[in-house]
Amino acid sequence: MVAPRFAKLFAIAVSAALVCSMAGVPAYALTDTNLDEMAGASAGVSAITPTSTDESSSLQNQPSADDAESMPDNPTKDLPQTVSEAVPDDATVVSEELAVTDAGEVMDLETGDTVTDPQLVGTVDKPADPLAKTDGESFIPVEVAEVKEAMGDAAAEAEPDDAADTEDDGDVAETQRDTADEGATGAVVRPAALQNNSYGAHWGTYNGTPAFFESDGTLFAQQAKGVIDVSEWQGQIDWQKAKNDGVEGAIIRISYGWDNGFDRQALRNISECKRLGIPFGIYSYSYAYDSTTAAYEGADMVNLLRQAGVQPGDLSYPVFYDLEKWTWTGHTPPASPSVYDGIVNAWYAKLQAAGYTNLSVYSYTSYLDTALNSANIRNKTRWVASYGTRTNFPFATNDRGWQYTSQGSVAGIQGSVDLNAFGNKTYKASHDVTTMTRIEIPNGTYYINAYSKDSSSLEIAGGGTQNGVKTQLYGYNKSGAQRFSFTKQSDGSYVITNVNSGKALDVLNAVPGNSAVVQQYEPNGSAAQRWFIRDANPGYYLQSALGNWVLDLAGAATANGTAIALYEPNGTNAQRFLLSSTDAGIPINTTVKIASAINNNLVMDIAGGATANKVAVQLYGWNDTDAQKYRFAEVGNGVYQITNVKSGKLVEIAGGATGNGGAIHQYASNGTQAQRWVAVKYGSNVALLNSKANRAIDVPAANAANSVKLQSYTANGTNAQQWTISKAPTTREYLDELASKHRGDLADGTYVVETALQSGKVMDVSGASTSDYGNVQLYADNGTDAQVWKVGHDSRGYVTFTNANSGKVLDVNGASTASGTNVQQFASNGSWAQKWIAVCGSGGSYTIYSALARNVALDVYAASTANGANIQTYASNGTKAQQWRMTKTQMLRARLNSMASSHRNDLKDGTYTFGSANKRSMMLDVSGGSSANGANVQLYQSNGTNAQRWRVTHDSKGYVTLTNVGSGKVLDVNGASTADGANVQQYASNGTWAQKWIAVKNADGSYTFYSGLHDRKVLDVYGGMTSNGANVQLYAGNGTKAQRWTIK
Repeated sequence: MVAPRFAKLFAIAVSAALVCSMAGVPAYALTDTNLDEMAGASAGVSAITPTSTDESSSLQNQPSADDAESMPDNPTKDLPQTVSEAVPDDATVVSEELAVTDAGEVMDLETGDTVTDPQLVGTVDKPADPLAKTDGESFIPVEVAEVKEAMGDAAAEAEPDDAADTEDDGDVAETQRDTADEGATGAVVRPAALQNNSYGAHWGTYNGTPAFFESDGTLFAQQAKGVIDVSEWQGQIDWQKAKNDGVEGAIIRISYGWDNGFDRQALRNISECKRLGIPFGIYSYSYAYDSTTAAYEGADMVNLLRQAGVQPGDLSYPVFYDLEKWTWTGHTPPASPSVYDGIVNAWYAKLQAAGYTNLSVYSYTSYLDTALNSANIRNKTRWVASYGTRTNFPFATNDRGWQYTSQGSVAGIQGSVDLNAFGNKTYKASHDVTTMTRIEIPNGTYYINAYSKDSSSLEIAGGGTQNGVKTQLYGYNKSGAQRFSFTKQSDGSYVITNVNSGKALDVLNAVPGNSAVVQQYEPNGSAAQRWFIRDANPGYYLQSALGNWVLDLAGAATANGTAIALYEPNGTNAQRFLLSSTDAGIPINTTVKIASAINNNLVMDIAGGATANKVAVQLYGWNDTDAQKYRFAEVGNGVYQITNVKSGKLVEIAGGATGNGGAIHQYASNGTQAQRWVAVKYGSNVALLNSKANRAIDVPAANAANSVKLQSYTANGTNAQQWTISKAPTTREYLDELASKHRGDLADGTYVVETALQSGKVMDVSGASTSDYGNVQLYADNGTDAQVWKVGHDSRGYVTFTNANSGKVLDVNGASTASGTNVQQFASNGSWAQKWIAVCGSGGSYTIYSALARNVALDVYAASTANGANIQTYASNGTKAQQWRMTKTQMLRARLNSMASSHRNDLKDGTYTFGSANKRSMMLDVSGGSSANGANVQLYQSNGTNAQRWRVTHDSKGYVTLTNVGSGKVLDVNGASTADGANVQQYASNGTWAQKWIAVKNADGSYTFYSGLHDRKVLDVYGGMTSNGANVQLYAGNGTKAQRWTIK
């Protein structure tokens, strides 16, 4: 790196004497002449108060050259023997042999010949390596006139008396240095191991830290590090030896100009620094002459950094833009600060756009005072070259670097190397939170949760309400002791008041320090009760208004009862906290939708309704699917896990990223902090901040549209980060609630289910089938068990309809939710296809909803009332085709048993003849007096034979058996048929229902004989005939005389 030109040397004797005079004075007592107005503007608070004498001794000085015979400002470079008259006085000497004219012509200093070697001056299309002119050594540019003057001075000073005086001065200076060394012996803090420079700038200690001083003892930087800057001209460095020799950092040349590729040692130097943990920065020498070429250099730098695998986080020191007055054949360097402003801004823009924000300018004082003399550039300059007694540059920044010599000697490096001191003018804590972004939150009530254990919160110990009760950490319990009201003050700080006690968080006696007690105290408006919220990235620091002090978990512990006190910031998780609203109003363990505050119709949605890991969470129009529904489970005070209902997976930041732009997706539960979310209330909305990243779920660029993938972003309170959370039950939850609400509408029991379309048309199993898939239809009421349905409720209130005849249940074919799906009977399996919700309407009729989906009802196809009209499911429409009347009934056998029991005494046991009420002389008769099974039963003129006499007996239930006296056979319905016209015969007794009857006495004294097969079928004379041989049959009861019998 080419070094700068400076003013002439101070007289050596004066400099040495000044060093001696300051050696015993504490460095902090000296005037900070280089910080200028910055000292008063510093926002930091020194964490270390200097209490002991610091050392500013001149240790490890470089060997001094004979200044009278050396090049001005280059003590190790010899003066030339002669300077050619052809070389103009205003030309600039750039090495021991070369000078450059204002026109850019490179000349041999002694011969005056023009130098055209492209290795030294480049070509029109390509510049040379700027270090080639000095064989890789830095050299301070100096005017030819000044060199000629030094040559004259050297000749004059060669007289013996003057030489003796110089030697004596040298002895005095060396003695003074020795004294200073002795004063440094045994210092607790050791200064950097690198050498001092030849002008008296030196290493020492200050504020208990390594420091670097100007020659007069003025502090340049404390907390200083010895840093080298290197290029390929240092050859292959043994970095382990260099580190062992005291190198604490490196600035590595990566290239020069643009499109010149890597410095030949850059990749190795970077790799070795990474491997050995040596902090490093990067620089590149500029040949830019306008903003366009500067943009080329910026783009080239980004490309090289990426190829070298240098990420922004790898850099402990900045990426430096090396701006010097360059030499390049056919080109003229800029001379205007305004041109250089454009150059610097263009280069910065390229680096910043690529994410490299730790940037700075490097140059030397004379150039900064001329071509670079703009506030923009000077404010960006954090590294200056000066080989004199001081930098003579008023740094605008607290952190700074001084390249104080080019003649350093370091183990592991052959030849000389540039030495630098990097540090801070004002003490800087390891983490100065006062300069960090100040966070604003809405006034409200919050929990203060520990970042390192977000299920525990800051609380007032024991819930005490008196002054002086200390703060501690405790597991979340939502108590008032853990709730705090944040009220913003005019300076941006907050007064934090405990809800339970009404007292403010307070630093005991307003005295900050490590482990200073934080307590509650009566509000008094003091700085001890004001707190700034700082972005800890991730989490928040709660910084006391007393200075650079933050809340801290004692010993980084997270156990219940851990003290929470004040401490110097150290960047650990023990000092990070999360704030969650106490009144966010998020329903727990309830299904909700999460709608964007930008457009409430757009909700958080799992892309494609997928259930796999890593599927993105996006915005999408509300469609009421389970992919858009979530359940919140509380795992801390206002800290939640968010589970997607469909997939069962948790919402998280991909990979646990903590920066902006992290993808939001779903992933199987893994217990990490990346799957936990903190709720912060904004009016009726909430922001959801990730517990690990403390970044909010955000709509990128507030672009609320379908399929926009959500990201994590710094909380900013905008609508892009606000969400409306409302109940949105799943189909099952909705139906469960509906079933529970209406479980009492229809009591358990046995019913006939009649359509509201037409009286007498009921729900029927076709053909009285007992098979699975037996069709369910509408049919005229016939009193059979195929039309009787048992209603039962499960524990949630769902109804099952069981057919009394088949024992099978009402079932939706294929569990389909489509309108027009057939309804059938099927063996009970407990599925949703067999569950229903009976909702009683205002008119007493019922709508019977399927448990498969919302608003799907039992329906008669096309509202038909014809026998056999199909019953189906259909979208609810409120028509009569979907309304049903429920009439309690009994199963046929139960009805018959009841009837038999009720009428068992109507006809006493005994032997009787039965005459038709149409003609009493016409008797119930076995045709031909037959005794055979199947012999027909008929009407016949009374003849007194046993074929017309019937013995009446009752069984235990009251059923009657009619036994013919003549044959001993009983009255029997052929084939046990219940069809109208079924023949009646005699048959050997077999105890079947076909042989049982119920004798019901009529008001006129006659009897009607109901079949034990059916309560609506009775003993009947075909056609009401009264002639001999008129057939006796079974027929639906109609009350005519053909169905009434007299006894004798």
